[in-house]
Amino acid sequence: MISNRLSLALLCLTALKGPALAIELSDKSELHGFINQAFLYSPDNPYAGQDANNGSFQFREAGLNAFYESSSELRFAGQVLARQRENSDDGKLRVDFLLADYQVVSQRDRTFGIRAGRVKNNIGLYNATRDVPSARPGYTVPESIYFETFRDTLLSSDGINLYGSATTSNHRWNWEIFAGRTDIVSSPVEYYVFDRRLPEGEYNAAQTYGVNLNYFPASLPGLQLGVSVVDFNFKLENARSESDAFAELITIPPSEAAAQRHRYVTGNEIDGLMRVLSAQFSMSDWIFSLEYLNLIGKTQLSFPAPAPSSTQKTTTEAVYGQAEWLPTAQLSLFARYEELYLDNKDRRLSSLAPAQNLYKGFGRGWTVGGKWNFRYDLSATAQASFNEGTVWLPSFDGMENTRMKEYWNYYVVSLNYHF
Repeated sequence: MISNRLSLALLCLTALKGPALAIELSDKSELHGFINQAFLYSPDNPYAGQDANNGSFQFREAGLNAFYESSSELRFAGQVLARQRENSDDGKLRVDFLLADYQVVSQRDRTFGIRAGRVKNNIGLYNATRDVPSARPGYTVPESIYFETFRDTLLSSDGINLYGSATTSNHRWNWEIFAGRTDIVSSPVEYYVFDRRLPEGEYNAAQTYGVNLNYFPASLPGLQLGVSVVDFNFKLENARSESDAFAELITIPPSEAAAQRHRYVTGNEIDGLMRVLSAQFSMSDWIFSLEYLNLIGKTQLSFPAPAPSSTQKTTTEAVYGQAEWLPTAQLSLFARYEELYLDNKDRRLSSLAPAQNLYKGFGRGWTVGGKWNFRYDLSATAQASFNEGTVWLPSFDGMENTRMKEYWNYYVVSLNYHF
């Protein structure tokens, strides 16, 4: 049942032929697509925008993907995606991935291939398929591990991906190594570091390097164990000049300058080393998933003299556990508990949290929901999330003007069509 649920998403990620729902352009090419429309109600805190407080239909996704098999060794695949999340994502069309896949070795006990172009990064259980509604357990993937701030940084890279598999004594290993550059949206990072938009400068791109390894033991069918390690780096570009920042800095009291530090930033660089441990076990009609994240981050900030520059190191930790029940081929239900702490030594981030959002450093919560595939090409999803802490609230322009509550819930229903 897992393979059926993921088949659409894996179609273009691996450039393999998919289910019969595809539009066959020729005997070597197929076209797939999806449209997802959701209604989200977040009565306590604004979720991606103020409209969600009263319920909003401004949550939709549309994607179109295709692949072409030039030969048994060479394939091409790509997807364009439009994603609207009220004010946090504008719905503009973008290239989600576009790649050439050449399989160098294809044998019964081992494979080896190369992908080049804009390639999805296989991190944990859900990163590579998080943009395909039919591949998610509910409306969202676990927000503790796959939180929105670094979505663009980690989702895909313009570069190269080496992948392969090996079978020994019926044990199977899958592996990937990837490296590349990623275009990113600046505003989520600005809110993550400064709690608001900067007057000048933006984050345009990130460098990403990673490895993913998965093990499937023959002694316990249905078990998958995985580890992902990712190193990423991005810098603030076109920041304020030191002379302009200094000219303004010397005209205001030090206490006001400290409260408005984002106005005087002349440079910022963020380095991250992320590790994700994954385990998933399918048994009969059940799927159990567990993931742990450890992210060591270093943030360097530059200000004009006499304001001191700074370097801050933190360790972010997150974990979730999830149980899915699939009583029929058309119905699935799930429950998930998760936690995320931006700084494991200051779990509430009380030393740095802004006055309007005292709970931005952590998140704990339960999520329950289900999916009903009431037709071969139509499905409906419902989800309710009950949260403490605001760390995984999507950022949007103007959120710094709203005082966030520590305890908040949101509810969502969505309809998904795919072919």
